Amino acid sequence: SPFRKKSGRKERRFAKNITVMENTITERAAWAAAFIAIEYLLVLAAAIADMVSGIRKAKRKGQATRSRAMRRTIDKLLGYYNLLAILTIIDVMQIAATLYLRAIESYSLPTVPLFTLIGSIGIALIEVKSIMENGSDKEKSDIAELADLLDGIAKSDRLNQLINILKSLKK
Repeated sequence: SPFRKKSGRKERRFAKNITVMENTITERAAWAAAFIAIEYLLVLAAAIADMVSGIRKAKRKGQATRSRAMRRTIDKLLGYYNLLAILTIIDVMQIAATLYLRAIESYSLPTVPLFTLIGSIGIALIEVKSIMENGSDKEKSDIAELADLLDGIAKSDRLNQLINILKSLKK
């Protein structure tokens, strides 16, 4: 019919560009979601490593592991994940704006969940510091134990007798 508009080259190119753009947006969003999931899992791994470190510290000291400590770990994880959820929401808004600018305005901006990344790095550093503190407490207790042992040895009469015998042999 003469009134029917025929699909021209421009329309076909536009449709092809839309399809490519949709695929690119989907692919970038999938990569960002995978990146965020990995960050959440690594925060969980860091908290578990800290908990294991604390359990080992308690065993070294001969203390029983208490459910209160486990609850504290869970409460800490909930606080961490609340913070990460807020940062992820901010990242979703930022990534949506980035994808919009890429699709509509042809700006080429990276789609990185930056706020979640910074937050998860900060949380991991807190956990590393906690693990190091657990380790340094062991060193402090070992040094204190050694000091008590040396103090006990120094007060020993037999040791003083042995030192006097050795001094007399030296003469």
